[in-house]
Amino acid sequence: MKKKEKIQLICIGAVVALTLLLLAVRSGEKDTTERIWIERPQGGTKKQELSLVLEEKEEALTLEVNARERTEEEREAVFSETLRYLRERLKVTEGDRITAEQSLLLPQYLPETGADIRWDSMEEEILSSDGTVKREGLDAGEEVVLRAYISYGEETREYWFYVTVLPYETGSAEARFYRAKREIQRLEEETVEAEGFYLPEEVSGVTVRLPKEKFSMAVVLAVLLLFLPFAVMLSKRQEREKEQKKREGELMEAYPRLITKLTMYTGAGLSLRGAWERLATDYREQKKDHKKKSAVNEEIILLAGELKNGTPEASAYEDFGRRIGLKPYLRCASLLVSQLQKGSGGLRESLENEVRLAFELQREQAEKKGEEAQTKLLFPMMGMLFLVMAVVLIPAFFSM
Repeated sequence: MKKKEKIQLICIGAVVALTLLLLAVRSGEKDTTERIWIERPQGGTKKQELSLVLEEKEEALTLEVNARERTEEEREAVFSETLRYLRERLKVTEGDRITAEQSLLLPQYLPETGADIRWDSMEEEILSSDGTVKREGLDAGEEVVLRAYISYGEETREYWFYVTVLPYETGSAEARFYRAKREIQRLEEETVEAEGFYLPEEVSGVTVRLPKEKFSMAVVLAVLLLFLPFAVMLSKRQEREKEQKKREGELMEAYPRLITKLTMYTGAGLSLRGAWERLATDYREQKKDHKKKSAVNEEIILLAGELKNGTPEASAYEDFGRRIGLKPYLRCASLLVSQLQKGSGGLRESLENEVRLAFELQREQAEKKGEEAQTKLLFPMMGMLFLVMAVVLIPAFFSM
C-alpha cells in the first residue's frame, strides 16, 4: 500500500472515530434539573434559545433578555464619567470653553460607560456637527455653541460647550490661499458675460498654474524601461530553470536504459572501461543516423574521453555523477567506485540490483507524470461540466 493511500485511510478512520465519539457523548447526555442562569447583556437585548419539555412533547422558545436597569446612582455615575471624558478629550477649560484651531474629534459612543453621544452645532457654516472647523474668511475669533446630547438607556441629558474658532494667522499660508481663492472666484464672476478669461500668473502672492498630469506617457515609458532589465533577467532565469528541468527529466528517463546496457556489456565479458567505451561508440553511431543530441549520451562520451585520456577510473566516475547531480547517477558512480576498490567480484549482482531499482524509479516517475496530467485535465473538465450545466439549466430557467 502506498504512503498516500495509508494517509487517506488514517484520515478517514480518524473522522469515523471522532464521529462515533461525538455520537456516544451526545447519546450519553442526560437532562439536567439544575436551575438555568441567564446573564443579562450590558446594553440592548439578546436572544436566548430555550426548550420547553412536557412529557413526550417539546417546544422551542426564543426569549428576549433586556439589559439590567441601572439604579439612580449608577446612571448618575455614567453621565458624570462620560462628561469628564469629553472635557479631557476636548481640552475644555473653565466655563466649558474650547479653543479650536483645527477640526475637533467628536466621539459618538463611549464603550467605557456605554453612553451614546449626539452633537449639534448652532453655527454649521463655522463648526459643523461632525467637528469640522471652517476658518476661511474669519477676521477674528468666532464663538459657536456646541451641544452634546448624552443618552444612556431611555434618559438623555444635554450639555453646552462654547467653542472659539480662531482665524488663520495673518500672513500664514492658509490665509494667503484663502485670499487667492476669493480673488479667482471674483474674477470668474466679473467675466461671466465673456467667452473666457485669463488668469494672472500670481494672485495675492500665490502662483497660479494648471495641475501636472499624474501619469504622463513619458513617466510610463521611463518606468517600463526601468523594469525592462529585470523582466529580461527573470525571463532568462525561468528559461534556464525550464531547460534544467527538461534536462533532468531526460536524464531520469534514460537512466534505466543506461544501467541495463552497462549490465549487459559487463555480463558479456567487457570491463567497466570497455563497457563505457562501447556505450560511447553506440551513441556516436546513433548520432550520425538521427543527428539528435541526448544529455546522458553526451555525458557518456565525455566520460569515455576522460578514461581514454588517462584519467583514473574512480575520479572519472565521481566526476560523471557530480556533473549530472541526480540521485540515481550519484548512486551509480558510488557503486562503480566501490566496485573498483573491492575488485571485479560481485559487479554483475550489484548492477542487476541497480537495474531493479532503476525500473522501480521509472515506474514511480510514470505515476507522477500521470498524476500531473490528471491535475492539468481537471480545469478543462470542470469547464466542460459548467458548460453542460449552463446548456441544461438556462433553457429550463427561461421556460419557467
